[in-house]
Amino acid sequence: MYWTIIVDDDETSLKIAEDVLRKNNIRVTALRSGQALLDYLQRNVYSFPDLILLDTNMLDTEGFAALKNIQQTTEGDAEIPVIFLSADQEEESETRGFELGALDFIRKPFAPDVLLSRVQNALRTQEKLQKFEREARIDSMTGFLNKNTAEDRIHEMCRTETGLLCILDLDSFKLVNDLYGHDIGDRVLILFADLLKNNMRSDDVCGRIGGDEFLVFAKNMKTDTELRHFSQRINEDYLHMMKKLLGTDLKFQVGISIGAAAVPAHGRDYAKLFHLADQALSTVKQSGKHNCVLNGTPQADGRYANGELTLDSVTMILEERSISPNAMWMGREAFINIYRYMMRYMERYRGVAYRALFSVETTSDTVTKEERMDIMAQFRRLMQESLRNSDVMVEVSENQIFLLLPEMHEGSIDVVVGRLMKKWEKSEYNDRTIIKWETGQVHLMPHDDIKKPHNSKPYCVAVVDDDRVSLKIANQILTEHQAEVALMESGAQLLEYLRTNRPDLILLDVNMPGMDGFEVLRRLKIAPGVAHDIPVIFLTSDETSEAETMGLRLGADDFIRKPFSPDVLMLRVNHTIELNHLQQNLANEVEVKTAENRKLFLHVINALATSIDAKDTYTNGHSGRVAQYAKEIARRYGYNEARQNDIYMIGLLHDVGKIGVPDAIINKPAPLTDEEYEKIKIHPVVGARILQTIDEMPALAIGARWHHERYDGRGYPDGLAGEYIPEEARIISVADAYDAMSSRRSYRSDLRQEEVRAEIEKGSGTQFDPRFAKIMLEMIDEDRDYRMRES
Repeated sequence: MYWTIIVDDDETSLKIAEDVLRKNNIRVTALRSGQALLDYLQRNVYSFPDLILLDTNMLDTEGFAALKNIQQTTEGDAEIPVIFLSADQEEESETRGFELGALDFIRKPFAPDVLLSRVQNALRTQEKLQKFEREARIDSMTGFLNKNTAEDRIHEMCRTETGLLCILDLDSFKLVNDLYGHDIGDRVLILFADLLKNNMRSDDVCGRIGGDEFLVFAKNMKTDTELRHFSQRINEDYLHMMKKLLGTDLKFQVGISIGAAAVPAHGRDYAKLFHLADQALSTVKQSGKHNCVLNGTPQADGRYANGELTLDSVTMILEERSISPNAMWMGREAFINIYRYMMRYMERYRGVAYRALFSVETTSDTVTKEERMDIMAQFRRLMQESLRNSDVMVEVSENQIFLLLPEMHEGSIDVVVGRLMKKWEKSEYNDRTIIKWETGQVHLMPHDDIKKPHNSKPYCVAVVDDDRVSLKIANQILTEHQAEVALMESGAQLLEYLRTNRPDLILLDVNMPGMDGFEVLRRLKIAPGVAHDIPVIFLTSDETSEAETMGLRLGADDFIRKPFSPDVLMLRVNHTIELNHLQQNLANEVEVKTAENRKLFLHVINALATSIDAKDTYTNGHSGRVAQYAKEIARRYGYNEARQNDIYMIGLLHDVGKIGVPDAIINKPAPLTDEEYEKIKIHPVVGARILQTIDEMPALAIGARWHHERYDGRGYPDGLAGEYIPEEARIISVADAYDAMSSRRSYRSDLRQEEVRAEIEKGSGTQFDPRFAKIMLEMIDEDRDYRMRES
């Protein structure tokens, strides 16, 4: 039963409202003053009504003042919705009430059916809000806190409490789904949640952070012995539960693995503690499972109980982990869901998004692991404080953060990165780190729902007019046709609204005080984000052609004369929106087709590169490796994603001219004669001649012709030097030389890594551009296991 409190010093109004609500099964508490309401709420601090009906004009306390007192009294608790009762017909009082947070206004004297309808709507709305709020905090399947809420709560506990931060993983849970189906898998999760609740204390906090992973803060648990007792209890209960559910003849071993970190023994930084607990969990998974490890104890040294890992055990670890060991906040499944959601959002609103990957590297080998964690923690905090609340930040490794930035354009992404870097330059760790990044646009993929007509979904129209009558008329017409409407009285309100919203259409009055419609449109066209793509129809009572000419010149899509008729308004609105969406869908299809053509082009190039490498039996895969090294050099040097892809293709075909060199010379096991070497030296010219016929990508010929030029001018075929050698060719030159030295040749084996490094360093400034040689040396130094070579 719903419960309302009615506050009114008018006995007649109070009696009518009380009778109407009680007859409709709504519990009512009737009070005569604002002070009586305040006293009542203070006496009943653990029980709040679902709704308050509050008269605005009472003898002892004005309704507005009473609402302020209620809000102060209940601060920190659930907000109680309020509907004002008022005999005041002025709009100012209504505006004031809404500004204070009132849910609705009911004019007095009121009709009983109007009162009942308004109250029931308010109660249903509040019930939905409470349901949404709970769903936003609680995992519906287990009843535990969801990932975000659990992390927020436990983050605070790590700052102030003592205990163990634990990550629990259901071993072999994937096999449960595979062998018994997802319905049984869901049943296992529900039963496990009940089991875990029975083994937790009342002040412990638990959340579900992945498909089969749970995060627990065990308050006041401190020792490894306590953790092992906890682990033993839940493993015994879980095994008993699984046998009861699936039968005693289980096809695989089941259990719970637990990794833990001690608070405050391991610090109070949540990100660091989570990482330590996750490391401990990985140790458990690698050493037999169904056990626990507290980071910092002898069991946490990473050794495996039975020696080396087998192929099956490694496969089990990779398949079961729903969250990557180095992903602090989000596992693979969760991020895929967010990424897919963003794709759907972009399809619906014709938006764009950018992605970015930041890598944080230290400049000294003396930096300790704890210092690296502190550096990453500060970098994460800086990013969180600098980005919008609509951006998504995911830690994908110990030193890398991935960003998903919705409603971001190419020009804006550079601004965002620049702002982040300027802030980091002021940090205490700036001199000890190198921040590298790469960015790229999120590309839409075709889905069936794109082909649906736009009128199958409600569209949103922003109406801007300083004339309230016009606003009300437009609102009535549009809402009758199932449109979502946002009403504004000035251009400034519109610009603020567009910072967080993306309507399908803007209806914009021309003549407004302060900023007229023309000036608003000028600002829209230069605004960041996607505001400049939103179609605009001007509303005007100006009959002259000059106004229309000015508007169309600025980019308006149409004009509607005021006063307008409903039919004309809806015809113009529907036509403009449908035309705009048709154009956007066509643009997306063109983009997808362009991507498909480029992919096909790359397949052809790869096939050609493979045939080139097949001529030399000693350099299998050479072209692909050169392309990959060149792309990485370009990325580190600062090329955008498109240029990186271009240089990758240039690298794939840099040796295409070897098609014209006899196989006997290419595969000769002895040193070449002068005559044979001259024949080898013609392959750059032959390659350029072949590739220069590809008009779609003329840069392909650059790498082919000039990758054997030297920075000091002593290369071939043209003897170019320094900056006269195209930049792409200078990058290919370093990558080509590196692969030649790190691979077997017909006349020698591959060189040792230190020999390769010495040769690159020796050639810097003579054979190679020193900038690209320096990057190549950095890549060599990072490749401590010498994996960057022919396999």
